[in-house]
Amino acid sequence: IMSEIDRITKITDRAGTGAPNFTFGVKFAGSDSGINPHTHTEGATEPSSPNNGDTWWDSDNDIYKVYMNNEWKDWLGTTAAAVWYGDRGIAMGGLSSGFGNVNTIQYWDMTNSGNASDFGDMTAVTGAGMGVSNGTRGVTGGGNGPLNKIEYITCATTGNGTDFGDLTQSRGYGGGSSNGERGLFSGGENPSASNVIDYITIANTGNATDFGDLGTGSRYASACADSTRAVHAIGNDSSNNNVVDMQYVTIANTGNATDFGDLQGYYGYTMRTAAASDTTRGLFAGGGAASTVNTISYITIQNTGNSTDFGDLLSGRAAPYGASGATYATFSGGSADSWSMTNTIARVTIQNTGDATDHGDLTAAGGYGAGFSGAAS
Repeated sequence: IMSEIDRITKITDRAGTGAPNFTFGVKFAGSDSGINPHTHTEGATEPSSPNNGDTWWDSDNDIYKVYMNNEWKDWLGTTAAAVWYGDRGIAMGGLSSGFGNVNTIQYWDMTNSGNASDFGDMTAVTGAGMGVSNGTRGVTGGGNGPLNKIEYITCATTGNGTDFGDLTQSRGYGGGSSNGERGLFSGGENPSASNVIDYITIANTGNATDFGDLGTGSRYASACADSTRAVHAIGNDSSNNNVVDMQYVTIANTGNATDFGDLQGYYGYTMRTAAASDTTRGLFAGGGAASTVNTISYITIQNTGNSTDFGDLLSGRAAPYGASGATYATFSGGSADSWSMTNTIARVTIQNTGDATDHGDLTAAGGYGAGFSGAAS
């Protein structure tokens, strides 16, 4: 007997007191209605292949998120920004005094003054790597040689580096930046100045993918980012000129870089700066080669334009390790002249302009390596 269902106004469970549970969906005329149970996940790792309506308790950051319109948003419906920093500053590889390559990894607490401690060793002995982080995992790409190697550490767990994959092009002395999901490796020396931008998904090991190009070749460079935009300071161009140009990309959209503005106050020593950033402000510090500068300047990452004077480092230095947390940035080590490195860690409060203060010392003098930060636990 055929029957017709007409004008349903309410469906309840058998008891008549609650909503029914359609565990396996509902079918009409043999077609699945598309009603599926949503998935709830708890943990520090972003769920893979989510569907709209899925929920996730991000235990690392104490944020409840819902997947809507094909992106994770916090429970109020605003975009859930990824975190690319923590309070643990980390330096991977680099050069020692005399400019010999090292494979050491060291770390320090950016919130409390004190010296660095040994973290472990890289798989390769190399300087000039480019560093990125998602707060949990720190990654360094490339190196002098040049190298195409990418390796990573877990920021909260001391130990040695692990192979991640390869860059699309061997190079070092470029800029590393991250929005907490994607890591970008921009420019570098190969052995001439490269304009290549590569990207990785930091949570997933594998080879880098081509992102786009800088407007010119760039080496002895640095880069910083907020949750949507990365800014790259060129440093030294394809004609071996020191330049003040900054360029930017939108991290979520592959493509070529666009002019941002100029670094101010460097007087020709814009190469070998270090960069750091929080959610709004980017800092560029140090620079030079045989002659070094102690300049710190800053930008508002979402506002194109020239940089503004921030203050001074403890002393002139080129190519220190840059790292930043939610409140502080540290610029550690770097070369004081053509052959000698420093071991001092200088700290600033990112949102307060002013001169850097002494934070402590690295385990050994060094610079020209990958700097970033991550969570300590």
